[in-house]
Amino acid sequence: MSQVPASSPAAPADQPSASAMNVARCRAIAAHESREEIRGPDHLAEVFLDAAARQSLYDPATHALILKKLAAFSPGTYEYFIARTAYLDAVVERALCENIPQIVFLGAGYDTRACRFSHLIGATRLFELDTRVTQQHKRSLLQGAGVAIPNQVTFVTVDFTTDSLADVLAAAGYDPDRRTLFVWEGVTYYLPPQAVEETLAFVRHHAPAGSILCFDYMITIPEMGDRFGAQQARDAMRAIYSDEPLQFDLAEGQVAAFLAERGFALLDHATPETLQQRYLTLRDGSLAGQMLDLFRLVQAVVVG
Repeated sequence: MSQVPASSPAAPADQPSASAMNVARCRAIAAHESREEIRGPDHLAEVFLDAAARQSLYDPATHALILKKLAAFSPGTYEYFIARTAYLDAVVERALCENIPQIVFLGAGYDTRACRFSHLIGATRLFELDTRVTQQHKRSLLQGAGVAIPNQVTFVTVDFTTDSLADVLAAAGYDPDRRTLFVWEGVTYYLPPQAVEETLAFVRHHAPAGSILCFDYMITIPEMGDRFGAQQARDAMRAIYSDEPLQFDLAEGQVAAFLAERGFALLDHATPETLQQRYLTLRDGSLAGQMLDLFRLVQAVVVG
């Protein structure tokens, strides 16, 4: 399983995102981790899997075999998903505890944070943006499993490459004058550069100062031989998701300047070393595994 986005804006319009489903599968596997320190929090992810896949999670031998196959196919990807989920969970949970007025998930895929943190939502409005077919599939599976979707959640159908975010969000009740957290998980590298620019411009001009944008991006690597798992992950992504081509990357040393030119101040730039230390360290001080060295996580604030 390669590194794949949490939502796939380039997926075929008549099918749910296969890559988003693979992310849900990784989160479900992580939720059944035997190593408690790194066990994933997404206990709802297995709702999206078929019966055989769900059953395999409860058999320790099969679960161990799955992890072995993941490590062989795309080294470090599973570890990255564990860290990325934990990192963004903390961002969303903190925002809800601070009673932020709005949260916008730009490409939600099979994200379950609205359901998992429903007890913290209060008056916060949440907007989940994705393709119609992926949203319908997600909602039907949650309903079939008896998982309640909070009333504060609004589903917004969007095509990131053609639709105006300002228009679709305005129609859904988004208030551009209220402080907002934007979660843009697993999407940027599947968008053409122009779509990335337009999304950043939307956030900059349709959210007040102090609003937060959190996203991951693929780093530009002229030579990937010394980057753990990078070449394998890129090759796998291209081979498996031919309908979701890689289109955007960014030099990690330029991210602060890149964001500053577009009206943002960098708050946090999480590297694999940082993420490993935070989320993959076991009680004895050793690492649960080495993380894929291809992606970075960013938090940035809209400046006044």
